[in-house]
Amino acid sequence: MQYGISELKVGGSGPYDLKWHGGTGLFSIVAGSSGFQSSKVTLQHDVSASGQAAQYVSLGADAEFTADGQIVFTTASNSLRVVFGFGAGSEDYHVVVKPVNERSAY
Repeated sequence: MQYGISELKVGGSGPYDLKWHGGTGLFSIVAGSSGFQSSKVTLQHDVSASGQAAQYVSLGADAEFTADGQIVFTTASNSLRVVFGFGAGSEDYHVVVKPVNERSAY
């Protein structure tokens, strides 16, 4: 796992797990040339207690996209996951999950 991503991902091969430092970040999803095929792309965070099995839940309705979009989010979690819903087979999506600090995404 890595801290943040900015990569082209294939919808049907997710979910994509990420280490996170906790704090504020940018989540952006843009469909490739085939358009937005997924029913939903969701950013989730792990809400499990220390030492327990991971339990991922959505960061909320604003972090669930049915078309291209982006949000700024804040979480104390150390683990994030990008999940593609039904319909995202072999379509490409440019996924960005990056830390944000002082008006800059790294």
